[in-house]
Amino acid sequence: MISGRKTAQIQKYGKRSDAEQRTLMSDRKISPHSIKRALSTPAIWPAFQPLVDMQSGALIGFEVLARWTDSKMGIISPSEFIPIAEANDLIDALTKKIVSEACEQANLWPGNFVLAINISAVQFRDPDLFEFIRSIVQATGFPLNRIHIEITESVLLEDDETVRSTIALLKSAGIGLALDDFGTGFASLTRLHAFPFDKLKIDMSFVRSMQHDNDSRKIVASVIGLGQSLGMAVVAEGVETEEQATILRRLGCDVGQGWLFGKPLNGAETAQWLTYHKQQSLSQRAGSVSLFQRVHQLDALYRAAPIGLCFLDMELRYVSVNNCFAEMVGLCPDDLIGRAVHNFMPDHDAPRVASDLRRVLAGETVVINEYQPAGSERAFLVINQPVEDDGGEQIGISVTAIDVTDRKAIETALRETEDHARRSIELSASIPWSSDAKGVVNFMGPTLDGMADSTIDRVADWYRRMHPDDRLRVRQEWLAWLPSGKPFATMFRMRLHDDAWTWVLSRAKPHRNAEGEIVKWYGIITAVTTQEGFEPKIELFRTSRQVQQSKPPTGITIAPWRPSTVKHELDLPDWVIRNAASVKGKEDVLPTELLVSMLMRMFESAPIAMSITTSDTKTSSYVKVNEAYLRLTGLKWDDIKGKKLTSDGAAIDNPARDRRHRLLEEEGAYELEEVDITYADGTIIPTLISAQRTVIDGVSFDVEIIIDVSARVRQQREIENALKTSARTDALSGLPNRACFDEVVAEAVARNLQNDRKLALAYIDLNDFKIVNDTIGHAAGDEVLRTIANRLRENFRATDFIARIGGDEFVVLLDIDRKLAGDLQSHLQETMERIFKPIPIDGQVTFTGAAVGVTFLRADDTVQSYVKRADEYMYIAKTTGERIAVVCFGQILDPSALSRHSARQARQS
Repeated sequence: MISGRKTAQIQKYGKRSDAEQRTLMSDRKISPHSIKRALSTPAIWPAFQPLVDMQSGALIGFEVLARWTDSKMGIISPSEFIPIAEANDLIDALTKKIVSEACEQANLWPGNFVLAINISAVQFRDPDLFEFIRSIVQATGFPLNRIHIEITESVLLEDDETVRSTIALLKSAGIGLALDDFGTGFASLTRLHAFPFDKLKIDMSFVRSMQHDNDSRKIVASVIGLGQSLGMAVVAEGVETEEQATILRRLGCDVGQGWLFGKPLNGAETAQWLTYHKQQSLSQRAGSVSLFQRVHQLDALYRAAPIGLCFLDMELRYVSVNNCFAEMVGLCPDDLIGRAVHNFMPDHDAPRVASDLRRVLAGETVVINEYQPAGSERAFLVINQPVEDDGGEQIGISVTAIDVTDRKAIETALRETEDHARRSIELSASIPWSSDAKGVVNFMGPTLDGMADSTIDRVADWYRRMHPDDRLRVRQEWLAWLPSGKPFATMFRMRLHDDAWTWVLSRAKPHRNAEGEIVKWYGIITAVTTQEGFEPKIELFRTSRQVQQSKPPTGITIAPWRPSTVKHELDLPDWVIRNAASVKGKEDVLPTELLVSMLMRMFESAPIAMSITTSDTKTSSYVKVNEAYLRLTGLKWDDIKGKKLTSDGAAIDNPARDRRHRLLEEEGAYELEEVDITYADGTIIPTLISAQRTVIDGVSFDVEIIIDVSARVRQQREIENALKTSARTDALSGLPNRACFDEVVAEAVARNLQNDRKLALAYIDLNDFKIVNDTIGHAAGDEVLRTIANRLRENFRATDFIARIGGDEFVVLLDIDRKLAGDLQSHLQETMERIFKPIPIDGQVTFTGAAVGVTFLRADDTVQSYVKRADEYMYIAKTTGERIAVVCFGQILDPSALSRHSARQARQS
């Protein structure tokens, strides 16, 4: 018989109620004559349903099912015609037609898959059954050793010698045997052990109900353990959801069958289906370990684990305890097992521990960073996690305890070291710091109050202590100095222990790698106010800064301070020393008229924008501006001559103007401030403005200096953009990195869930890449990664997002339409073949390959589930051992079959 007596399957594939079945049988008037007539036509035909390896998703074989499609009566269920065939001696004719046609078609298909054929209990009473099957199969040329006969439990009920003899003959011919629908009949374990079955099939009724029925789930687990312990492969029927498949994989089930993996198809459809699915021999599947073996293996790992492990039941009793955990509490495992947790808790600990464990029973994970058992000097990190079975029912608490005593001692020592450094700073400031090659500070010594732990907080604390007038200058000097690659030094003021400003010297030296490239800068900030010989240098520095701010010489850039070879002495630029000396020198000896003319000439030709205005706060107006001012503002002198600074169209019209006027009135000057001014065409220009109030013959004037810093702002933005790009780019391949991928995939998932396009994710992991590094060196390995990155760019569209997210892992996001979605499997396999062609490096040819997992975004996906599924498919591809393996949507592509398919398409076109 070919699958007709399987009530559960018939209900599944027929989809009809009992009343509908009776009505159809009455209307159709199915008779032995109509069956006999149909057997001579293509109306009765074999269907093929896939049997797949649960772990790899590869095809193992097909179960052959009988189908009847009548031109007048439509589709006729096997439950209608097979019982009639059995009762009227037509079952052999039906078997012969289905088996012979199935074998003839399957013999043309590539691969070593098996065909599972159902034989009726009625037929097993025939002593010539073996010869009947053998002659049918051999006539088609299909190998006998790829035929599996499925037997129901009813065949074993009678201790019939004919049945025993037939089964022995089948096995001697290499034909496999499977016990079908196990668990629904009455086969004894003695008879199960007595017959040489290769497969044990779990009835679909248990598979369908195991998600919500704890007893069904236990039966499934027991059958899997029983079959594997007897050396049988276990097949689960009726797998319809990914959740069911996940449970079966975790339980160790070998083979799955059901609509999740593929519905029954005719021969032509099955041949097409095979071109896109990887095959795997049942005898060559990944080494399957029985449930009982896994229990023993896990128990051995559990007992030998170097960390403490235990399991509590729902009553908070110890169910299992490993040696390490028992040692932590100073007892033996047998002292704990079966007893409640509170029996071992001191009175002062019991309420807190009980409260924590109740939270775990409510589904929360509770972590205790430092737990110290009573009477012990050891400290432990304790993690309490709820444990659920495969159906989501909570069954207890897993407790993990890690000894952190030594780590705590190290942390204490580090805190003492930090405290020592902080106390040392109080005596004499000596603050270590470092930066990366681009000048971004990535380490700063401890703060004075010791409150800041992170580098960001420490940098912020020291920055706040820096004099506001020195912050911009020092940053500009530092960034301008970096390209020189020479030791750096500068001076500035800081508030260290009180409100007084202390002069400090900051020095840094570059650190280079083996190739001579700067990879880091190491620096130190030291207080110099009290150091011998520095007082005159500080005064000279202060004076020179005043000269520079008021009127820097044209074409001269102030270099950072550099320590000379003489201890406690600074090399100052000559022009600074000369200017500083001139300030302290004698009065000018030039005639007044000549001096005024020279000053006027300097004002007009100065490269820095300057203006002279009246000093009245409300009616302040322009008196004189130089050419640089007009160029900076884009105005003409006629546009602003005599105008008030607050008039419409004034170049500097902003709320801060009144505040700066008050500063001039109260203090006579204001330091450089950041101010945006408006160019004539409306463009905003960032500037630094400072001013000085001057009284001549009782008339008050304000002299304002404006410095255009737009170029520096652009440079700063470019630096920040470069840093941002660097943080999102993989330095080796030039592709986006993991951080960038995380942002892009989140945006793409949100976008694609709202439109009608499909988003595909390919997760690519190179095979045996470590061998490349170990055999021809890391430099060659880097070249391989760069080559693969370039090939990925060349072979995918510009709209596809490609990233390197790990050592030898890449991802590709493809936003595709429905047309490309249909050809995606063949497109990806062919693309991977081009990308992973041999790579010539240093006269050697390096062969690479990859495992690729591909999935589409589903309507119920999150970013995490989407990426995780592609990663899982990639690991399925790894299990094939192929140089290039692609798993699309859980199914492994067969490269050889794909090549033949492409060749046929080329010929047809």
